[in-house]
Amino acid sequence: MAKKNWGLIILGIVIFAVIVGAGVIGTFGYIVYRQMDVQTSDLASPDEEFAKALAKFEGQVPFIELSAQFGEGAPVVHREQMAGQATPLAGLRVLVWDPHEKKLVRLTLPMWLLRLSGNRGVDLSNHDVPLGANVRLQVTAEEIERHGPGLILDFTSSGRERVLVWAE
Repeated sequence: MAKKNWGLIILGIVIFAVIVGAGVIGTFGYIVYRQMDVQTSDLASPDEEFAKALAKFEGQVPFIELSAQFGEGAPVVHREQMAGQATPLAGLRVLVWDPHEKKLVRLTLPMWLLRLSGNRGVDLSNHDVPLGANVRLQVTAEEIERHGPGLILDFTSSGRERVLVWAE
């Protein structure tokens, strides 16, 4: 009889831990979802939106430079732009243009979410490049903060997809 009681107690603890764990994960997911601001709009051409965003960074070299044929040529990270001290940043702003669907996506990503990755960094690797092309690039949140506010990435692919990232 004592063994059955211990078994029920352990089962109850396991069920309780699973319920609490699911609640914590669900709450965290909801908080992350609420912190990310994603907007999508249909446009014939995104040129005006990109020009307006780039006007703030006139003459700046992007922190990360990628070749138009992502996978051909090494990416360049201008770490010489990093300061000794990290600058507190609110987040990253991202504009993405998909010419096939004629959609422009605006995304605001809070820095605290990037900091959760620790020193693993943001993986900008392209796993869809042709065979033999191996592009691996990781940039940490600390490196972005040491770069400070400004232009992080301005990339246009050969297929006219475009990504613009800046830190605020």
